Amino acid sequence: MDYAGDWPQCFGFNREGPYIRDISPFAPAFIHHALSFATDTNQVILGLTDAEVDAARTMRTQAIQFMLRFEAQDGMPDAHTFGFWPVEQPRWRLGDLLLASMFEHRWGGPEFMGYRVPANLSFFPRDFAIPTDADVTAVVYAALLDNAILDGGPSAQAALEQFFCDWRDLGQVPQRNKQSWIPDSSGAFLTWLAYRDDPADPRPNDVDILVNANVLFVLGRYGRLDTPGVSEAIAIINEAIASGAYLLNSDQLSLYYPDNVALHYFVTRAYTEGGVTGLEPAVELLVDDLLGSVQSRSNGEYFWDRGDPHLNTAFASLALMAAEREPDIVRGAIDYLASEQDPVTGAWAPGVFFLGRLEDGTEPVWLSSAFTTAMALEALCQYQIMINSGP
Repeated sequence: MDYAGDWPQCFGFNREGPYIRDISPFAPAFIHHALSFATDTNQVILGLTDAEVDAARTMRTQAIQFMLRFEAQDGMPDAHTFGFWPVEQPRWRLGDLLLASMFEHRWGGPEFMGYRVPANLSFFPRDFAIPTDADVTAVVYAALLDNAILDGGPSAQAALEQFFCDWRDLGQVPQRNKQSWIPDSSGAFLTWLAYRDDPADPRPNDVDILVNANVLFVLGRYGRLDTPGVSEAIAIINEAIASGAYLLNSDQLSLYYPDNVALHYFVTRAYTEGGVTGLEPAVELLVDDLLGSVQSRSNGEYFWDRGDPHLNTAFASLALMAAEREPDIVRGAIDYLASEQDPVTGAWAPGVFFLGRLEDGTEPVWLSSAFTTAMALEALCQYQIMINSGP
């Protein structure tokens, strides 16, 4: 099953598949952000026809309606937060109870005891169901802001900063990903907005650097950088990057993202679009990392390859543009993306965007050709805007 306004996205229990069609607002929120550059304002610079501008607007508005399906409703403890999977529970099918028991025995957890499960995996153990989370809530609220600015949608009424304030690392929950650079009671933002947990028996939570970057991004977009936890999140990100942990093992930074350059994109996006200027030390180090890992072709093209060169290069070029660094390398990266585009479909290859980490060490991965294509589209748009914005 699927809903209108979505784009194809899948997950599998390893990179080789087989894959299961997933339904989530997370990747569509990023695709919506990429489409936000295809507007009347940029029409001439990007060489778009009226029909193409209208098509982008239609896709954006349909995507917003899709994302709103994942909002926790009034009367719920987590009202107006957003979650990765739908609230609706798929009905058990014949044999699902046995399959769920086998699934739980095989993979062992984590047991979040939430209420959101995959729509296309009816035997998913209910103990593995997840609560709403800060990452999805942040990027969806950013999309809602763009919807209001670009497409006449309603302004967000919720005090979204409160969701993140309510779930900070203040020593009240055990940590799943405790690292040496995270002080006790760090004050940074937690990943899971577990309003439905029993306070007497809280489930483990975690401080994730990339999640914190996305929270800072949306708080900056809404002009709410005076929110408690912002300075602590900035400090944690700067410390984590300065520690070099991301160079040694991406697991030390995140339970949900591999080493795919999403870190560089998220942090620089928060710095530039979110106005989080305190992230400058991290931005400088991340740029240095990109310059130290870039690869070149004899024709002057530049690319990054951490397993998915199309997605990696799109992320990297966006990060360098946000940091206003190395225009020659950016131009070569844009040339690479243009040369790698499928001439028939207009798409780029799917790449692993994020992952899960099960208790037995299995790492299911999520990927989407539509998502990679959106990141490449955003890079192409940003580049055209950048080179045409001079005096």
